[in-house]
Amino acid sequence: MIETWIRQVNRQHESVRQSCSQFAGDFEGYFAPEFLAQCHFVVTPKIPTPDERLLTQLGLGGFFRHNLAGLTLNDTYYLLPSVAENRRIHFHELVHVVQWQQLGVGGFVSRYLQEYRHYGYEHMPLERMAYELDSRFVAGGPLIDVEHHVRTRIGISE
Repeated sequence: MIETWIRQVNRQHESVRQSCSQFAGDFEGYFAPEFLAQCHFVVTPKIPTPDERLLTQLGLGGFFRHNLAGLTLNDTYYLLPSVAENRRIHFHELVHVVQWQQLGVGGFVSRYLQEYRHYGYEHMPLERMAYELDSRFVAGGPLIDVEHHVRTRIGISE
């Protein structure tokens, strides 16, 4: 159900999505240019959200009442215009794209839902990982291969 919605949303926005290749210079050393070429973002006045009935069935009733500035759906993320120039948010959402890539659509959705129910949004391991990495980027810490780091942290061997 949710996977169908994700595919529909991404298809509906194909004509307005932008390539993340434009961030190759900003994110050099963190994300490979080939990875960025496969990722997209959409600036939209309203973050797409599933029907409230579906959210309730998934145990996410009220989840989208958080003030979301961005939402990643597989290889595409959605941003509000107010944050479209914020590199930290782009970085954060790209970490989620890596997580989607490593876990697969079904695996990511399943794990995200499980973590949300168990830990709450602020303490979810997938979110904490993205926040830790975007903080490191903003602080100008040592470069890190985000794809390798995520794969290691979520326990996927190469």
